[in-house]
Amino acid sequence: MTERLKMETKRIKLVKSALTALTVLILCGMTRATLAQSVDVRISAREAYVGMPIVLQIAINNASDYKEPVFPEIDGCDVRAAGSPSQSSQITIINGRRSENRSVTRQYLITPRREGTFEIPSLTINVDGRDQKTEPLRFVATKSETGDLLFVEIEGDREKVFVGQPLDMTLKIWVKPFVDRERNIKLSEANMWQMISQQTSWGSFDERLKEMAGNNQRPGGREVLRDDGHGTEREYYLYEIEGTVYPKRPGRIDADDVQIVVDYPTALGKSRDPFEGFFKESPLGGSSFGASSRLSQLMGDDFFSSSPFGNRLSISATRPVVGEAGVGSTEVVPIPTEGRPADYRGAVGRYKIVTQATPTAVSAGDPITLNIGVLGTGPMELVQAPPLAELPSLTADFKVDDQSLAGFVKDETKVFPTTIRPRREGITQIPAIPFSFFDPDTETFETVMSEPISITVDKSESLALDAIVGNSRRIEDDKESEASISNASKPDFTNNHTAGVLVSQTATTPGRWWWVFVALPPFIWLATLLVRNYNAMVGQLANFKSARVQCISAIEGATQRAQIEDALIRYIGRRTGQTVLNASTSVGVLRTAGMYPLANEVESFFQSCEHSTFNRASQQSTVDMQRQAQELVERMESSLNSMNKTQVRRSSGHLAGMQSNRTLNGSDIGRSTRRASLLLLAALLACSTNNVNASDDPRSPALPVTAANASADIVELSASQQQTILQEAGEIYAQATAIAETDSAEANDLFTAAAAKYQLLVDSGIQNSGLFMNLGNACLQNNQLGRAIANYERARRLDPGNRQLAVNLELANSLVVRDTQDADTDGTTTMQSVMDQLQSANDFVIGFVGRRSAIWLLAIASILFWGILITRAAGFRLIAKRWAIVPLSLLVISLASVTFADTSTGDFADAIIVINNVTLRSGDGALFEELRSIENAQGHRVHVLAHRGNWTKVRDGQGHTGWIENSNLEILN
Repeated sequence: MTERLKMETKRIKLVKSALTALTVLILCGMTRATLAQSVDVRISAREAYVGMPIVLQIAINNASDYKEPVFPEIDGCDVRAAGSPSQSSQITIINGRRSENRSVTRQYLITPRREGTFEIPSLTINVDGRDQKTEPLRFVATKSETGDLLFVEIEGDREKVFVGQPLDMTLKIWVKPFVDRERNIKLSEANMWQMISQQTSWGSFDERLKEMAGNNQRPGGREVLRDDGHGTEREYYLYEIEGTVYPKRPGRIDADDVQIVVDYPTALGKSRDPFEGFFKESPLGGSSFGASSRLSQLMGDDFFSSSPFGNRLSISATRPVVGEAGVGSTEVVPIPTEGRPADYRGAVGRYKIVTQATPTAVSAGDPITLNIGVLGTGPMELVQAPPLAELPSLTADFKVDDQSLAGFVKDETKVFPTTIRPRREGITQIPAIPFSFFDPDTETFETVMSEPISITVDKSESLALDAIVGNSRRIEDDKESEASISNASKPDFTNNHTAGVLVSQTATTPGRWWWVFVALPPFIWLATLLVRNYNAMVGQLANFKSARVQCISAIEGATQRAQIEDALIRYIGRRTGQTVLNASTSVGVLRTAGMYPLANEVESFFQSCEHSTFNRASQQSTVDMQRQAQELVERMESSLNSMNKTQVRRSSGHLAGMQSNRTLNGSDIGRSTRRASLLLLAALLACSTNNVNASDDPRSPALPVTAANASADIVELSASQQQTILQEAGEIYAQATAIAETDSAEANDLFTAAAAKYQLLVDSGIQNSGLFMNLGNACLQNNQLGRAIANYERARRLDPGNRQLAVNLELANSLVVRDTQDADTDGTTTMQSVMDQLQSANDFVIGFVGRRSAIWLLAIASILFWGILITRAAGFRLIAKRWAIVPLSLLVISLASVTFADTSTGDFADAIIVINNVTLRSGDGALFEELRSIENAQGHRVHVLAHRGNWTKVRDGQGHTGWIENSNLEILN
């Protein structure tokens, strides 16, 4: 029985566990369902009146990120957003489990402008990276009968106008006053004006209404009699609004954009709250009486709010009334085609044209900002720019964009800014620019001209440099001189378009094998010195012990009386720094130093030594004499250490004289020579160590990355596509080179196109020095100095021994404008400038003679110099030793040159600035404080310190740090 009870209990526990697990799973499923992202769409009504909006709500649930939907146009309806999105959050706790539902709701007002059935199409909304589509919705709009409550007309002041000609018109609105028969109350014209809905479309009269509102005004209404449409005259309020219309097509004036909507009262009632309803805006744009509309603040005599404690009434019911504007009999005629100028672009009225150019002194191919101003009587916002690309007088000398210009209206002038570029040097003026218009008063076309602008165009700073085109142009006056110079000593911008540039190369580090010639010979010389002068050097090492230690050691190892005396005499001489020849002299030195008692004891010790016998047989006598001598040494050491410094200085002059005499000894001269050699050895070892460490530099030229495209994916190109792009780039580059002398502006565009194709190949993952050099050449000739230097540096890291590349890079570096800020206050600026010049000169020399030649010169000079020293150290006497200065000089110069070449400035720069004017900021955003502004910064090298989003923190050559945008940099690694 007990066992059966246990089994039943166990079964019940299993069932409970299963039910608990099932409950948890259900709750988890509910939680997931609750947190699932969803999009709900609903509208406020399926039926609407023309001119009255319905509300469309889009609710996005449980989304951490979403993109605002692009609302499509609905034919016959106006769509606009209704305020900012609203957010809500709901938290539910079930059995201790917490779930949260978040919702973001956007509202749109959809206003039908005609009768009919309308469909809100399906919307695509990106929620957390996934597109979700809504269901389409339909609604019906009917027209609220106006009857005799509202009339709208537009009258013009002319019977005939041309398309685009301004026409002064008057919008007339007749509104029938509302009369409450029960209370015998008639609303005033101010009250009835407030009933005009915000959904009204004013068309061409909108600007006039905004102007009146800005001046605290509103259209005034007056009582008039008018036919109600049934042959009976009735009382109306007439509101008149002046405006200007610009007809866009021939025929009758189009007033479809004017639609007046009035929330016409149908009943009055008691206000529920003294402060409710008078100045409160309806959520859908309708209004209670006293409601706020576009011009509600302009009401002047609110009948219902005249007394706060009187009869408080409000509009209790309204219905929308929509008035379609009827237009007068003004006829719009088209602009004639006969005699129309080729540059005519639809201007109607009378106009003038002026131009302004900056700068007026440029190089061929450089941009000139040309501002074109048009003044006139017509609608300035409709005026189009003259077609500059179709003016032969301008395009013959200038490169002009063929796109239409977008202008802006400033006061009574419309300004069209554009950029033109002179094709070649020697151009002296920007020609007059024509502007044609149609004068409706004379019904003829007229053309006005701007004044020509004088300019100066010099040779292009990059395209016309003798060095740049040196490969295709020779100086006729000095052919022999030209032939004697190696081609690699001049810049050559002939690009390589063979298939080899499409093969990626492995990054190579310049060979550091030459350091063996720097480090090995000094070791051989040092080993020779050690072997030949071993005993002398061992003795020299003893000199490094202190005088006390040497004296104690000598006393302990003494076997004769004279050895103890000699140890004490040498100790006293070394400690006092004076010449001590015998015992009496040492005693005198102690007395001179002021140690009279100790001098007497030393003198007594010397006398006792003369009368005693000292040998190993008398052990006790030996120990006593050694102990007594050691005690004297300890006491003298203590006294000398505690002596006043002035007492020591008293004999320094005599000591200096003794030391100067000691340098006359030949062995000391040899010691000085060896010390100088050791110093040279240390310097050479330091240089070689730097180069060995440089060879282990982990940085290597990875895929070239600009800061602007650092996160971009690699472009996938097939081998045939790469070959096609390379061939196209070569053809474009050849065309640009051919016309560089005659049309710099067009050549700039072609070089830009070629550079874009080279960059496309680079973006596909190709790492090749030839491809980088092609890209650098195209960028340099297109005045993109910073990008040219960056790509030359990438090419140099892949092929450091390329002489032609070094020369081209040297030219590009010479074009960089050095930063002279803080030059007067910061001494490091001048030093940095000197170092940059030395580096630049060394790069040029290495590029001319070649790195390998410099290394062989270093090796030969090292062998000759150290060979002479090694021969001397071995004991041979050479007459040639006096000429050792020659290989030493060559060794130092070549070592410095190769070291400079292998640790050039480019190796220490992480990025190149690619724009002319750059600003360093205190943080990673345009709103942070401006720390420093650098002009002509293109080509400057900087160190990258940090990355954050679209900004990079750098340190410039002056030591200043700050953040700049990624698009302003080319990152090298």
